[in-house]
Amino acid sequence: KQSHAPLRHCHGASVMAQPGGPGEYDGGKPRLPNVQDLDVTVLAFAQWLSEMKLRSNSSLQQMLAEMGIIRNSITSNNTDLTEFKRNTATVQQQMQSQISDLRDKLTDAYTEIANMKKTKSQFEQEVHAENQSLAEQLQFKTLELETLKKAYAHTHQQLQQQIIQLQTEVNELRMRNDDTSRQNHLSSEQTVNKVSEVEMATQYANNEMKRLRNDHDQAIANLAENMNRWNDTVRDLSKEFHDFQKVMNVNQQRLQSGLWDMQGGLQNSLSGKLSHAPAPGSSSQLAEPVVGSPGGRQA
Repeated sequence: KQSHAPLRHCHGASVMAQPGGPGEYDGGKPRLPNVQDLDVTVLAFAQWLSEMKLRSNSSLQQMLAEMGIIRNSITSNNTDLTEFKRNTATVQQQMQSQISDLRDKLTDAYTEIANMKKTKSQFEQEVHAENQSLAEQLQFKTLELETLKKAYAHTHQQLQQQIIQLQTEVNELRMRNDDTSRQNHLSSEQTVNKVSEVEMATQYANNEMKRLRNDHDQAIANLAENMNRWNDTVRDLSKEFHDFQKVMNVNQQRLQSGLWDMQGGLQNSLSGKLSHAPAPGSSSQLAEPVVGSPGGRQA
């Protein structure tokens, strides 16, 4: 409508500019303008305006069609986005449940480690007490056997060697316990780091939701595989704990049997030496404290 206004204005101006305009009369009747009297520029301008109107109408229709296509694509993208949000919510819930399971398993592992430390401290105390009792017994025997130092020098050396071996075994056990505790601490730190990495990955997946929509299924598969690996590592860790308990029990039994063998050999050697003593008075005097000694009471 606005494009035709200049045309009418120009047309009226051209008509009024003509000598024989619409205001003139021919025989009492208004005379119509002739086509040849019109200006060529006005006709060209009118033709240009009509072409512009046709182009604007075609561009308008094309733009409306493109807007409809864009609207349809936006609605489809909105549906895809809602579905993807729903899937990510379910996956996040599954991950949270699996992380809670891992935390429970880690708490169980920590309790087992604490129990192992308690048993280790008790075992060390028992070994220390037994070593102290052995040292006291050796001191008491040395006081009683001052007159027989030359005869019992070889036996005393054997006892010292056995004590050294026991100390080395105790040191080896302590080093093994330290190594196992260190390995357990490293494994726990690795699991905590993996859990933090999983949490960071979930946050990154939420931020990069549009970009990772095509790789969604592959990420879920990788996450399930990692969870299975973590479960396997936790199972292996518990199995190693049980194996370590078995090894500790076996070593404790071996140490106890070695101590008993050592006490039995000491008592046998003392009884044999006292039976071959030269003086009966001295043998009777030495036999009385042997009966009342800690070794006799233990026998």
